[in-house]
Amino acid sequence: MHPRTAWHRVLVTAVVAFLVIAAVLYAASVFLAPADGRNTAGLFVGWAMFAVLGAIAAGIVDFFVRPLGGRSGDADVMAAAEEARTGSTRVQQGRAGAR
Repeated sequence: MHPRTAWHRVLVTAVVAFLVIAAVLYAASVFLAPADGRNTAGLFVGWAMFAVLGAIAAGIVDFFVRPLGGRSGDADVMAAAEEARTGSTRVQQGRAGAR
């Protein structure tokens, strides 16, 4: 596996984890607001906002780290799928190209 692909997977996992943490903290703020008051709810909402900002930051970094095109190994996967489907990886030309 290429280092860029590994970093991409780590960053996507971080984004998902931050979003899950944000959802849990927000739900906790809703459940704790009637029992413990507004200060506790505000504290949890504040931490949820930091988790959302962390997800956004990880997503921005991932945008610049993620592998692009054939450099990521996607081309190899697509060629293997094409070979399994048709038995060949050659690109077929249209009628105008074949004479």
